[in-house]
Amino acid sequence: MVRLKINPQLHSVSNTTVTSPVKPFEEIAEGMEASFTSHMLSEMRKTVPKETPDSSSMEYYNSLLDYERSQLMAKSDTGLGVKKIILDQIVPNHLKHYLKKDYPHIRQGMAKEITNE
Repeated sequence: MVRLKINPQLHSVSNTTVTSPVKPFEEIAEGMEASFTSHMLSEMRKTVPKETPDSSSMEYYNSLLDYERSQLMAKSDTGLGVKKIILDQIVPNHLKHYLKKDYPHIRQGMAKEITNE
C-alpha cells in the first residue's frame, strides 16, 4: 500500500495572486506625476500675494501639505493625467495590452483622439 502525503503548501501555490508585469512602470509613472504635481503646487503657492512672509515652520507645513496632496492626486484615477501619458511612453509595446484594461484609451502613440460617441 502506497501512502501519499499532501503538502498544504502546494495547495496554497494555486491561490497566489499574479502581479501585472507593468506594475513597476505604473509605480514609476505615479511617482513622476506626484513629483510634478508637488512642484506645480509649490510654484502656484508662490503666486499668491501675502502681506507678511511665511515663517520657516509655515513653509515646512505647506511643503508637507503639497507633498500629501500630490501623492493623493497621483494615486487617484482622475489625477492630472500625467501618469497615463508617461505610461504610454515608457511601457514597451509588447506589454501595452496589460494597460488596456486599466487605461483603455492608451494605445500605441495615442494616435486616436478620445471621443464620447
